[in-house]
Amino acid sequence: MGIEIIEMILQILIFALIPFLAYVIKKKTLKGFLDYIGLKKSNSKANILAIFASLILLAPMVLLIFTSESFREIMFDPNSITGKLRAMDFGTNSIIILLIIAIFKTSFAEEILFRGFIAKRLISSLGFIKGNIMQAIIFGILHMILFAVITTNFIYLSLIFIFPTVAAYVFGYLNEKKGNGSIIPSWIAHGLANVITYLVVGFVI
Repeated sequence: MGIEIIEMILQILIFALIPFLAYVIKKKTLKGFLDYIGLKKSNSKANILAIFASLILLAPMVLLIFTSESFREIMFDPNSITGKLRAMDFGTNSIIILLIIAIFKTSFAEEILFRGFIAKRLISSLGFIKGNIMQAIIFGILHMILFAVITTNFIYLSLIFIFPTVAAYVFGYLNEKKGNGSIIPSWIAHGLANVITYLVVGFVI
C-alpha cells in the first residue's frame, strides 16, 4: 500500500506540473494557481448532477463488460489496472488500494491536467463547444492508445475511444456550465465511475 501512496502522489505532482509551469511562466506568481486549474468550491447541484451523469455514462460500459467475454478479457489483462486488482485477494487492503487508485491516482490527477488545464485553455481559445469537444477527443485518443497495447480489435478500441470521449465532454460541461469552473464535479463523476468499474471488474465478475 505504501508503494501505491507514493505512486499516487508522484502521479498527481507530474500531472499538475504542466499547468503549474504554464501558470508560473505566464503569471510570474503562484497566487491564483488553484483557481486557474479549477481546484475550488463547486455547488451541490453540480455535484449531484455529476453522480447521476457518472452512473448513466457508466451503464453501457458495465453492460459490455457483463455481456462480452472478449471485452472482459481486455479488462482482465494483467497490464491493466483492473487486471492488477484481480490479482489481489479481496479484503480491506485491496479495497483501500482500489480507492487510492480510482479516486486520486487516476481521476484526480487526470482531472487536474485534462479538465483543469487542457479543457480550460482550449475553451478559452476556441469557445466552449469547440474547446470542450477538442479536450474530449484528446482524452479519448489517449485512452485508446493505452488500450492499443492490450488489444488490436478495432471495434473495442473504437468503443474505448467513444466512452471516455463522451464522458470527457460531459465532465467539461458539468465543470464549466454547472460547477462555476470547478473541477470538483468532474472529479466526483470520474472517481465514482472508476470505483465502480474497478470494483466490478476486479472483484465481482
